[in-house]
Amino acid sequence: MSESLEDAFGTETDDASAGIRARLYHAQTAPRERWGLTVTATALGLALATVHWAGLLVGGALVGFAQPTLRRALVAGLAFGVVVLLAAAVQFALAGSLDAYLAMGQLLAVSVAVPLVAGPLGAAARGLVPDAPADHG
Repeated sequence: MSESLEDAFGTETDDASAGIRARLYHAQTAPRERWGLTVTATALGLALATVHWAGLLVGGALVGFAQPTLRRALVAGLAFGVVVLLAAAVQFALAGSLDAYLAMGQLLAVSVAVPLVAGPLGAAARGLVPDAPADHG
């Protein structure tokens, strides 16, 4: 019962996962496709964040996986957090309660800190896979 992972799964790489990884690397290194992935991931992350706070982590991870390197993923995660804050501010302004929101003190500080930390924290999941090669061909 002490079967190793190599015995259970083999040492050969799966052609399907290699194909998916190649497509992801191509999308990460092609600027137009990367922007499309980033915008789509941001929209999906915003939608998930309206349902549950964990959507901030998932949105950060989605935006991070659209980037070719971990460093760019962390910056994109921070940018995602800023977009979430701007969306929340617009929502409060449209509801006419932006002044009351800005006067909340410590609750305001927490509501600003959470997206700015959760976005890059979710994007740090990009570090689980290697950086996209510079030459994806």
